[in-house]
Amino acid sequence: MYPTSQEFQEKIKQQFDRRTFGKVQIDYTSPFLDQSITVATNENANVSFPSQTADSVPEPFAKIASLDGSWVLDGTYAFAPVTTEEAETKQMGWWGKQLAGTGGAFSAPYPTLTVTFFPRPITKLQAVGDSKRQEWPVDFNIKLYDGNNTLLYTETVAGNTEIAWSKVLDEPITQVEKMTLEITKWSHAGRQAKILEFFTSIQEVYEGDDIILIHLLEEREVSQGSLPVGNISANEIYIRLNNETRKFDAGNKQSPLYQTLKANRRIKAWLGVDTAEGKEYVPLGTFWSGDWHVPEDGVYAQTIGRDRLELLRKSTYSTSQVQMSKTLYDLAQNILQDAGLTEEEYYIDAELQQFSVPYAWFDSQSHREALRKVAEACLGQVYCDRNGIIRIEGPSFLQSQIDPVTTITQDDYFRKDNPVKWSEIANYIEVETQPLRPDVSQEVYRSNEPISITAGQTKTITAYYNYTPCIEATATLENAVPSVQITKAIYYAWGADITVTSTNTGTFELVINAKPLKVLNKEKAIAKDDASILDNGMLKYTFPANSLVQTREVAQKIADTLLAYYKNPRRDVEVEWRGNPALLLGDRIAVIDKDETNEYYVTRQELEFDGALRARMSGRRA
Repeated sequence: MYPTSQEFQEKIKQQFDRRTFGKVQIDYTSPFLDQSITVATNENANVSFPSQTADSVPEPFAKIASLDGSWVLDGTYAFAPVTTEEAETKQMGWWGKQLAGTGGAFSAPYPTLTVTFFPRPITKLQAVGDSKRQEWPVDFNIKLYDGNNTLLYTETVAGNTEIAWSKVLDEPITQVEKMTLEITKWSHAGRQAKILEFFTSIQEVYEGDDIILIHLLEEREVSQGSLPVGNISANEIYIRLNNETRKFDAGNKQSPLYQTLKANRRIKAWLGVDTAEGKEYVPLGTFWSGDWHVPEDGVYAQTIGRDRLELLRKSTYSTSQVQMSKTLYDLAQNILQDAGLTEEEYYIDAELQQFSVPYAWFDSQSHREALRKVAEACLGQVYCDRNGIIRIEGPSFLQSQIDPVTTITQDDYFRKDNPVKWSEIANYIEVETQPLRPDVSQEVYRSNEPISITAGQTKTITAYYNYTPCIEATATLENAVPSVQITKAIYYAWGADITVTSTNTGTFELVINAKPLKVLNKEKAIAKDDASILDNGMLKYTFPANSLVQTREVAQKIADTLLAYYKNPRRDVEVEWRGNPALLLGDRIAVIDKDETNEYYVTRQELEFDGALRARMSGRRA
C-alpha cells in the first residue's frame, strides 16, 4: 500500500460524507519528449552543457570549481562533469567563456543563448543563474521570434537581484519559434555567465471543477482465455477536462495551449482527501498522451494516456547479440538499458537470477516484446508502478506478503463475485525446451547481386542472416574492385551492419560466414496431478515455445509452478466498492462477506473519479 498518513486512511474509509479530490498535471512542451528543441550558444567554457538549460532542472548538482579565482580548497567545491554520460546525472548548465569585466559588465559580442523549437505560445519568461555559486544575470535581454525571424517581443531587464528571475506575460505570445538570452552584465566581476534554465516549458495543473473525469486502469496480470503467462500490460488513464473557456480549441490562437495538444505529452494524476495538514494526494502514475478529442459541440477536452511500457512498444530492440551463460536478470537489464532507462527507472526482482540461459538472443523487435519473453520464461510479471518505475517481478515475489494491508467489508462494496475461471485451470502441464547448439561455420549471407560503389563513397549494408541466431560471424568481400575494404562491422544475433569504403568506382559482393545456433535435442518437462485429473478431467496446457527456456531444469520448474497454482479450481474475487487510491497492485487484502473471510492479491484495479470515487478491483486467491 502506498504510504499515507493515518488521517488519510481514516478519511478515505469514512462511510458518510467522504470527500475525495483529484489533480492532474500535464507537461505540454516537455523537453524530454519534444525533439524539435535545439540549443545553441555563441560561446562556451571548456566544459559546458547548453542543452541542460531546457531540461526543467534549475539547480546545479554542486558548487562547481572554476579557474576564475573563486575556487577555494575548503571542501565545498566539486569538479564539473566531463562526459555527456556523467552530465546525465550531474546538472551544470551553460557556462560562457568570456569573463565579466569591471562591475560585472561583458563586452560585445555578449554571451548569448538561443533556443529554437516548433511553433508554440510563450506565457512565461525565465533566466536562472547558479544557486550553488550564488551568481546570476544582472542586465539581460530576452527576445522572441517567429519562423521568419521576425521579432515578436523583447524583454529588457536591468538591475536584477534574483538568482532565478521569472516573469509571467500578460498575454501569451503565439507562433514563437526562437528565443534568445543576451547577457550584458553579471553579478560578479571576473566570472563567466552560468545559466541553469532558460527555456520555459508549458505545464498546467488542474483541480476542482477543471476535472470532469479521471479513470485509471492498472493491471498486473493479463488473461486472454488461457493461463496468465508472460504478463505485461501498459496501464491506462482517461482524462476529461473542462473546456468552458475554449482554451483547448485547436483554432484558439489566443490560448496558451495553442498548437500544444500533441501525442506523448506527459500526464501525472493524483487522488486524495483533505487532512488537517492540507490536501494529501496519492499518485496514480505517469502516463503519455495519445490522441486528443476536443469537440466543438462539447465543453470538454479528453485524452487517453498510457504508461512507459507503451513507449517501449514503439521502440526497437535491434542490437541484441548472442549472449552466453546469462540469467534472465541480465537479459532484462540489457533490454531496459538499451531502451535508455537508468537504474532509477526500473526494478528487477533478484529471483530472475535463478533462471539461466546458455545461449540467449532476441530477434529485432520492440523492447516491450523482449521483456514479455523474459517474463514468460520465468512466469513473472512486468508492469509500471505508481511512481512510473518499470517492475519485473519473479513468480514468488508476492509470497513474502503474509498479512493483508487492508480489509474490505460488506459496508465497503456494492457488488462482489467469486468467479471460477475454468479457462485458468490446468492439471497436465507440458513445457518443451528449446536447447540451442552451434553448428559448423557456413555461409549465412551473400548479397543477391553485385553492390555498386563510387570512389570516395562509404556504404553501410544491413544484412539479415539466412539462419538465426548466429555466432562468430565474419564478413568478407568477393569479386571486388581494388581498394574496396570493410571499415566497420557490427554483428548481431539476426544479422550485421557492414560499412564499406572505396577509393575506386566499381562493385563488390558481400559474404558473411558464421555458426548458426540450431535447436537440437528438445526435451519435454511434464507436471500433472492425478487427483485433479480424476476430479475435473484432463485439462492440458502446453507452454508456448520460448527460446529462453533451454534447460530441462528451468522447464521443469515452470511446469511445477504452473501446476501448483492452476491444478484446482479457485475462487478469485471481483469487487465493485468505494475504493482506496493508496491500494496498489500486488497488495494482499482481506475481503469479508456474510459467510467467510478470504485473502487475495490485487491483480487489477479501475479507479473512477468524477467528483466522487468508485472502484472495481480483481484479486487472485492468496
